[in-house]
Amino acid sequence: MNQSVAIMMGITLMISALSGIYWAFDEDVVVQEIEQPQIVQTINENHSHQYWNVNPMGMGNITEIVLNGSGDLHFNLVLTGWFHEPVMWEQGYVNYTISQGNQTLFSVEVNHTLEETYNLTWLNMSGNITIEIQSTGSDNPTDDKPGDYYVARAEFELMRV
Repeated sequence: MNQSVAIMMGITLMISALSGIYWAFDEDVVVQEIEQPQIVQTINENHSHQYWNVNPMGMGNITEIVLNGSGDLHFNLVLTGWFHEPVMWEQGYVNYTISQGNQTLFSVEVNHTLEETYNLTWLNMSGNITIEIQSTGSDNPTDDKPGDYYVARAEFELMRV
């Protein structure tokens, strides 16, 4: 009889343990997945110019980018520029500016750099943004160096969750 009571108690304990494990997996608990941001729009804007003239000249470019909705806008710019120092006038430069409406979001000016990388993120962006590039430069035909130049490679990614 003691043996049958011990077996019954063992079975009861095992059933109790299994029911506890069963109740630990509550069906009403909802596991929410974290949504990964999705790239909605990618824009690549590449601009470059080289000056071959002896006298200084200027160049400008304005590009308007229409954003497809709203989201976080990731910006990457690789800017290269080389401008010699002439004797008779000021050294050339390139100015790269991003604006929205009347607000300047980013601006950089270089006159002698091999390669600079800039990364920015603007949260909850929508509407249009404007890229404005202004540059001046010249060439010195008496040396063996190339004329003044710049290369701007920009990538914009609009991301939404």
